[in-house]
Amino acid sequence: MAIKVSGTEVISDDKRILNNESLPDIRPSLLLDFANSKTLDPRITFTRGSTATYYDGKTTAKAEENLLKYSQEFDNAAWGKSANVTATANSTTAPDGTTTADTLVENDTAANFYYFYQTVTKDSTAKSYTFSTYAKQGSRSWAMITIYDGTNGNRYWFDLATVATGATFTLGSGFSNISHSISDAGNGWCRLEINFTTLTGTSIINFVAPASADNTQTITGVVGQSAIYIWGAQLEQRDSATAYTPTTSSPIVKYQPVLQTAASGEARFDHDPVTGESKGLLIEEARTNLVTHSGDLNAATANTGYGWVFGSTLSSFFSYIPAQKIAPDGTQTGVEFVSTANTSQGLFLRTSGITFAAATYTASIWVYVPTQTGVNNWGMTIDLEDNESTTVDNVTSFDQWHRISLTVTNSAARSFMDFNIRYNSTVPDNDDFFKFYVWGAQVEEGSFPTSYIPTSGSTVTRAGDDVSITGSNFSSFFSNQAGTIYCEYGQIHEGNSVIGERLVTVYPSSNTTVKYNLEGYRAEVRYETAWDGVNFNNETRSGGKVAMAFDDTGFSAASLGVFQGSVTRQPYSPQSGRMYIGSASIYGHTNACIPKVAYYPKRLPNATLQAMTEA
Repeated sequence: MAIKVSGTEVISDDKRILNNESLPDIRPSLLLDFANSKTLDPRITFTRGSTATYYDGKTTAKAEENLLKYSQEFDNAAWGKSANVTATANSTTAPDGTTTADTLVENDTAANFYYFYQTVTKDSTAKSYTFSTYAKQGSRSWAMITIYDGTNGNRYWFDLATVATGATFTLGSGFSNISHSISDAGNGWCRLEINFTTLTGTSIINFVAPASADNTQTITGVVGQSAIYIWGAQLEQRDSATAYTPTTSSPIVKYQPVLQTAASGEARFDHDPVTGESKGLLIEEARTNLVTHSGDLNAATANTGYGWVFGSTLSSFFSYIPAQKIAPDGTQTGVEFVSTANTSQGLFLRTSGITFAAATYTASIWVYVPTQTGVNNWGMTIDLEDNESTTVDNVTSFDQWHRISLTVTNSAARSFMDFNIRYNSTVPDNDDFFKFYVWGAQVEEGSFPTSYIPTSGSTVTRAGDDVSITGSNFSSFFSNQAGTIYCEYGQIHEGNSVIGERLVTVYPSSNTTVKYNLEGYRAEVRYETAWDGVNFNNETRSGGKVAMAFDDTGFSAASLGVFQGSVTRQPYSPQSGRMYIGSASIYGHTNACIPKVAYYPKRLPNATLQAMTEA
């Protein structure tokens, strides 16, 4: 590892300071390394009177999966086939609007069994699987699908003309827990789905074949004419089909982080869901989700009553299919929306049963936009009854869940809020086709979003997080004569309380009018009705490091590697007291993640404060 030497500093390539004369010469008597330890010091009292959500940085759920190769290229050698049938590649428009669907073409006039197949190797234990594919009638109006392991299996018929299931035929002992269905996918396309539990064999063979009638296995061929159109075959190890995931030379199995729920009174050590970075102890004020069915958007219908309206009310903009995507909480509840209008934008969701007062509201929702032809970026708009609105544009996050939040100030009472999403780039090549998925809607009164509050029939309030150290636990580390308070923090928000942003507050006595206070933009000492403060020259609400040092002559402060100044003062002589982290009794919450807090029983030099708070 290369070493860089600059002045008195010796710094490694990973930016950790190994030796610096300006760093503290004393160990902290209190070290709360929340980001790394992910635990609470036993001296801390933590309270929150409700459950709350967060990411733990380790729990994942299987998301997209397709165990087949070349899932929409039936002409590829990965697909075996009978001797008298071929696939004409990219011969017609697929359900996603691209010209990628194939035609299964019969090549003789004899009575034959025509089919394409692919074999997948599994482990030897019984498993639950789902096979699905899109099909459209050509010269044949029936499709037949076989699930087989070489000895046992099941055969199914589907009527593509009437969108109905047909007969079922058992091969050998067959598979167990069988169900099959067909659904209209638009423009003459149907999605065929088969759910089954395998036996203990190691292979699954999927046959896709045209048929001329229900329960007809052998048909007379039609030379050179289309039998059926086919696209988007998928095999998943789960109980029902999810949104189609295309593959080429390799199967795809993806995992995504799962939103966790902390019990009432349990601290949350939050993580970035994309990078997995540990963000520290999450501290938030109380908030209420006004949406009564936040995650189960599948329950929303045109008859209202679920906190949402869509269906016929919004059908001129988008069609929707429920339970198509694995949502951020690991359940299969992500709703698929597909544009139906000749427009690059449109209303896809409207609140129902919520009255909005003249106040500030923040709406948030998870959105998943898959990569699709012609869509380079996208955005969303929130409207309060078409009177007030706010917009976020040029989002380039694809193929992952992305939580969008927008804040709007309402000038008068409104009866509903509209969610609009659209692509912002060039018009898609496939003539207005635009697909996305949504989950986890939240509308809360306030000027910024807080962690997701799930609801299932009524509004829900998440209580505030309160962290304190009192009594003998406080006196075990706090010096009556001098000290230094250090804090690292993420982005903070001014809470609903009039006074907020209290990162660390120390009341060194039972007299509540005396305190040392370290905020995101100021350090101060208050004594009775008087106070002295150091305002930071640079706003640090977006996250950073701050420190203040004090003794009986006054105090100093630094932030982001900049010494901010000193104040000469005679502070109150402390006897006993307490410390608040992320909140200060009546003074609100920081609404932030706090990675680290430390207290040194000594007033550290100004140069040390500056060095401690460098990035």
